[in-house]
Amino acid sequence: KEKARGSRGQRPRTKRTSLTPDSCLWAHVEEAWKDLENLKRGQHESLNRLEKFEEYITKMENDLSISGDVFFQGSSFMMWWEEWKEYKKNQSADWSSPLCQKMDTLQVI
Repeated sequence: KEKARGSRGQRPRTKRTSLTPDSCLWAHVEEAWKDLENLKRGQHESLNRLEKFEEYITKMENDLSISGDVFFQGSSFMMWWEEWKEYKKNQSADWSSPLCQKMDTLQVI
C-alpha cells in the first residue's frame, strides 16, 4: 500500500511540484548563507542549523515538493549549495550526504 501524502490520504507525488509549498524557502536560503558565512568565521553553532537546512531540502526533494527553479544554475540555493559542499569537502575529503548524492545525479538547468 502507498503511504499517504497528506491528511487527506493523497498518494505520494510522482512529479516535481511547480511551486514550492514553503513560501519562505528563499528566506531559509538567505539564512543558510548567513549561517555558512558565520561558520566560516568560526561560529560553530551555525553548523547544526546548516545541517538541519540540508535535511529540510533533502526531505522536500525526496517528496518532490520543491520546484525545479530552486535548482537552476545561478539560483541562490545552487550558489549556497556549492559553497556548502566546498566547505564540507574541505573538512572531510570523503564527505557525502543524502542531498549530496541527489545533487550529483540532478541535472542543473
